[in-house]
Amino acid sequence: MHPEMIRAVAVQQMGDRQAEAQAGRRARLARQARKDRRPTSVPHPLTAVRIPDYVDGTFQHDARRAGRTPGPDSAGAAAPATAGGRGAVAGRDAA
Repeated sequence: MHPEMIRAVAVQQMGDRQAEAQAGRRARLARQARKDRRPTSVPHPLTAVRIPDYVDGTFQHDARRAGRTPGPDSAGAAAPATAGGRGAVAGRDAA
């Protein structure tokens, strides 16, 4: 095939691919616009339910905002208090 003809076919194919891509973007934009116009007067039932991140009922986001990092040392941690860090529950240490 002549190089000019190959070039012309390639230009045509590229134009077709670009038109398809542009049509896809327009279709996606139209779907998003329709979705945004839908009434959302009834919220999703699980939207307002917050499940605490920690045993004491606090949330990780709230702890970060307060400037502390929750962990085993923080108040209300799930781990039992220990006597001297030896793993024995406070009040039961015989030493």
